[in-house]
Amino acid sequence: MSAKILPAAKRKLKVAVPGTGSPEDLCGMMQAGGIGESVLLPLAKGKEDVSSLNDWIISISREKRELTAFGAVHPFMENLETELDRLAAWGIRGVKMMPLLQEVYPDDPRCSRLFEALIKRKMILVSHAGRDPLDRPEIFGTPDRFARTIECYPELEMVLAHLGGLRMWEDVRRYLLSAGKNVYFDTAYVSFYMNECEMKELILDIGPEWVMFGSDYPWEEPGRAAEIIRGLGLGEEEEQAVLGKNASRLLGPKVAGPKDLGPKV
Repeated sequence: MSAKILPAAKRKLKVAVPGTGSPEDLCGMMQAGGIGESVLLPLAKGKEDVSSLNDWIISISREKRELTAFGAVHPFMENLETELDRLAAWGIRGVKMMPLLQEVYPDDPRCSRLFEALIKRKMILVSHAGRDPLDRPEIFGTPDRFARTIECYPELEMVLAHLGGLRMWEDVRRYLLSAGKNVYFDTAYVSFYMNECEMKELILDIGPEWVMFGSDYPWEEPGRAAEIIRGLGLGEEEEQAVLGKNASRLLGPKVAGPKDLGPKV
């Protein structure tokens, strides 16, 4: 699957891709970088791709215990509740959506079905937020739209990737700093667009207790991403919170070390 997707994505985005996207490659990079566990975040661009992708991601996580699977989801898929029930029955804690590629606005009223279903099942939503390496004319998942979503669904447990909005961090400060107790942010891929001082400042502005380490493998080596967090000078307690304790609080006791909460393609 990744062998087909990654070469095309690399050409389109014009970025380096250090990982192959295979579970074996991810586990090798985790071991080399001192990463104990990773969360797999599958992305289904189309509604018809969801179930088969979830079958695959669940099978991988059962083969490799250091990998925790989340499910793929499309907010407008017909059998949404049935698929969420299937994932929940397998013990899957959450799902991933990608507004930018799925062309879905998170504050679209049609997304209410997904949000209400997740709240009912006590499942977590992880979402790409902000731009990507391309300057697309429409972004979809902007910080202000997520802020409206959070206001309408304060009980929804959510992780906003890329510190709340890739390449839109002033809007993160403007709209999301008061997001609430159920909203987390991850650090996936932000080091390619922020220096360490800028990253530290934003983490402190958000509050380190709401930030989780992410590498966005295969787009970044997990060990490299973890070393950047360790070099920020956050303080021991704050650093340990970002590298694992916050993820443990959100996901449960299984998560004991640095987490890779970036999307697994």
